[in-house]
This record gives sequence, C-alpha cells and structure tokens, in this order.
Amino acid sequence: MRQHYPDFFETAFTEGFRTEQHNYEYRLVPQEIGQLQVPTGKIVANDPLVMFETEPFTETFPTGSFPVQLAIAQVTPLDAAGATQGEMEPDERVALARIVFADRPVASWKMAVWENSDVTQLAANEFFGYGVDAGTGAFMDEKACKRLESRLEQDEAFSEALMAEMDQTYKHTRSWLVKDMGDGCNIAMFSSGWGDGSYASYIGYDADGQIVRLLTDFYLVDWMEGQEGE
Repeated sequence: MRQHYPDFFETAFTEGFRTEQHNYEYRLVPQEIGQLQVPTGKIVANDPLVMFETEPFTETFPTGSFPVQLAIAQVTPLDAAGATQGEMEPDERVALARIVFADRPVASWKMAVWENSDVTQLAANEFFGYGVDAGTGAFMDEKACKRLESRLEQDEAFSEALMAEMDQTYKHTRSWLVKDMGDGCNIAMFSSGWGDGSYASYIGYDADGQIVRLLTDFYLVDWMEGQEGE
C-alpha cells in the first residue's frame, strides 16, 4: 500500500494556513513549546498519562536538543452563507505536533512504525498509530520514557501533577507541557486534537534521505478522505 501524504504536513506550520470542512473554518497557528532532549535517538510517541505504548519507533533519529512545534487549529463554525460566526470564541485544538531535527525541506514522508508493524498489510487509509485515552499525546526519548514509567509506578499522584502543570498553558480546549525528567531527558506533552483515539506519526526525510521531521497527525483535517492506495 502506497500512501500519498499531504502538503499540509509542512504548510500547517506557517502563518495563514486555512481550510474549511463540515461547516467549520480551521485556521492553523504555529506554536513552539520548547526543546526536546533526544540522548539515545530512539523516540517514543504515546499518551504519557496512560502509557499504552512504551516501545520506540524502529527508526533511529538524530540525537541532541530539537524544537517541538504544534499547529493549533482555531475552529470556528460557519453560517449558512459560509461566513464565520465572529461572536463566538474559536475552539482551539492541537492539529499536528512535530519535532524539527533540521531546517531543511521535506522531500518525502514515511509512516513511523514499531518493530512488529507490517505496513504491507494496511489497506488504503489505514495506519498504525498510538492509542490515546487521556486526551494527551507526547514525544519522548526512550530514556525519558523509562523514567516516566518508573515515576508513574512509584507515585500514583504524578499523572495528576502533570495535568496540573499542563493546565498552566490551557486555553479552550488545548494545553501543553515540556517536563524535565532529570538525567538529561524530558518529555513534550500536548492535547490530542479532539481527544481520545488512535493517531499516526510520520517521518519526514530531506532530498538526501536524512531525517528532518517527526510529526503526529491528530486528524483534524480529513486528508485521508477520498485517497486511494497504490
């Protein structure tokens, strides 16, 4: 199965991106939330409050400190004439989250997968994604994931403490947090689109085949609709 990935994986992080669907206008605003520490090059994407996934993706990523950016959708209902209803405060949702490993253009995308994922078995518009049950997604190095697992096991109140810290950036209805986990590692947490579900991640490569992005799509923009696999 060959999937054609959309241009908006990149353009969504530029000022002025706008689209309409299902009688709503989506204006996407880029937001940098901090630097992710990647000491091992093995990255885990998951819901950090329930930890369904603790296995890193099969790909090895660059090591170092890299910016994490969100594309936040300001969602406004449209009236019968297709105009925004300006008296209503826009609902804000995290549409996409990404790590920028290098400021070079993306030439190609590939789905990020785990060791036992077989993409040849996927039908058109199917994907491998991580499960969300607490309305939150995250990026973290494998080292940070192990530290987070240990902390959650030792302290039942730690997840509530993380949510309280996330609330410091809350705006209806999204928030984020970059949390230091000690020993040179941290986690980047953010609200997951409309909430719970399963969300795929994608690796962006430059023209020389070097990794320049890791992106999670929370599927606010229905780009898969009408796409055919090859």
